Amino acid sequence: MRFNRAYMNLIKQLPPSLVEESWKHLTTRKRNCLTELEACGIDPGIEDFLQHEIIVYNRKKKRQRRSPLPLENLSYNTIMSNQETQTQDTAPICDHEEEIHCRVKKELDSLSQQLLKFNEKTFGSFMQEITKQHEEWVNANNKLRSEIERQKIQLHKTEKLLASLKSQ
Repeated sequence: MRFNRAYMNLIKQLPPSLVEESWKHLTTRKRNCLTELEACGIDPGIEDFLQHEIIVYNRKKKRQRRSPLPLENLSYNTIMSNQETQTQDTAPICDHEEEIHCRVKKELDSLSQQLLKFNEKTFGSFMQEITKQHEEWVNANNKLRSEIERQKIQLHKTEKLLASLKSQ
């Protein structure tokens, strides 16, 4: 499998698996099949095909990057208005507000617990190490402060002694 060097800028835009699939597609498809020698050459059809593959690949990546709506944007009123719209013509609307609220609350509590467990498992030892290090720094800082205070007192005493020696 060797595309012509003229297509390297296009090939670099695709993952290796898609490059391999593109090669197979060009050399093994039933209609307009190219020999390996032809596929190694320069052909506007090959360039068009690779550009098409890049476009398709980028669209897929773009779709995968789209994130779902955040939970804060979903409110109970939105859910209810959607349900009302869907069932407006078919059945009378039932008041399930409390039931839906309870289910959503349970699900959020469950997700919150899972997140806490995950964070504790993932970052627990890291946080313990940081806490231990912080406590060591605080203790060292306190020792330095008390040493500074002791030195200040001794300096003050020495200054008094010098002053009294000067006056004599």
